Amino acid sequence: MKVAMRLKDDTVCLTGIRPELLFGLTVANDVYASLGVELVITSANDARHSTTSLHYAGCAVELGTRNIPGDPATVAADLKSRLNVDYDVIFEGDHIHLEWQPRRR
Repeated sequence: MKVAMRLKDDTVCLTGIRPELLFGLTVANDVYASLGVELVITSANDARHSTTSLHYAGCAVELGTRNIPGDPATVAADLKSRLNVDYDVIFEGDHIHLEWQPRRR
């Protein structure tokens, strides 16, 4: 069963989001769909983040965890395992932070 992703509400703004982050969201959607739940993007470049946050560069989003059955930290770990080193995936208690930040090689 394919479950679609959605924005939490009309305050979530994806304007200027990087294509690389869209790839990360596609992978995240597959992880959530494998659990039979909808991926809800709760924040992008729309909320209050630190001044150096990659949210404002279109490189980070927050993913909801309320509808995840079981341990959301396990879901974050699964997502991280499916992405390369240019992605940071951090379970932050009430959401999963997904960020694209290319590493020097």
